[in-house]
Amino acid sequence: MKPGFFVREALRSIRANAAISMAATVTVMIAVFILGVFIPSFLYVQGEVDRQRDRLDVNVYISDAATDQQVAGLQARLDALVEQGLVREFTYVSKADALRDLRGRLSDPDILELLPGNPLPASYRVDSIDPERNDEIRAALADSPALDRTMQGQGVSYQRETSDRLLKVAEVVQWVTLALIGVLLVSAVLLIGNTIRLSIFARRREVEVMRLVGATNWFIRWPFVIEGIVCGIVGAAVSILLLFGAKVLVVDEFVSSNGLERDRATTIGFLWLGLILIAAGGVIGALGSGITLRRFLRV
Repeated sequence: MKPGFFVREALRSIRANAAISMAATVTVMIAVFILGVFIPSFLYVQGEVDRQRDRLDVNVYISDAATDQQVAGLQARLDALVEQGLVREFTYVSKADALRDLRGRLSDPDILELLPGNPLPASYRVDSIDPERNDEIRAALADSPALDRTMQGQGVSYQRETSDRLLKVAEVVQWVTLALIGVLLVSAVLLIGNTIRLSIFARRREVEVMRLVGATNWFIRWPFVIEGIVCGIVGAAVSILLLFGAKVLVVDEFVSSNGLERDRATTIGFLWLGLILIAAGGVIGALGSGITLRRFLRV
């Protein structure tokens, strides 16, 4: 049988059951709209967490009494950590640079003039590749004689509490997101399945007769599956239009009015989001109708 036959049957069923088809379309529209809001929001939050993780530098403080040979040995260890893949890069910060940075962060930099000298040590600012392995970096440098052990962390310091908190947040966000997406997709499939169930129930006698005269399961199933796909795609298309309106009228307006940096938002492009939502709508519609029809194919 040609595919056109199944498409015509699906369209005929949609026209004959307009109210039910509209209910199925609205169901998909709501589910896909929520999914369309959730995906970029999750990616933005995940991107911000990753951005903050990248800022968790390891500070390696150098003692004022350290000899040039000891400092060279410390630098050699850092070079080895780069080769091992623990460190992306490291930067030397002199005592004068450290004082200049502190002066820039203070609201009243003139207070530094009261100091008899520069109390800040020179240091290496280490950019670790994976903040979860910062302890390994500390262990590799802990016994260096060049370290200033009067500083926080016995000379090797990083924001451990902040790092651990961010890593926990990232893990929680990932698991919660997967759980919510799973619940949302299952709920959408069940909702559209229950809606299309009404359409199938109205034609149950027709399905039973076709089954009795020898029609195959897929011959009976295809028009309903196509009906679900059509309702799913139409619902997804409407949700994309609503999302685009919300993006232009709310999100873009908020960003421009508050002077936020648009480039900082790490999320998915709207075109790709639209394609994903269209595909999701079609899959939800097909699954909902296909699963629901199984019970009616048993005679």
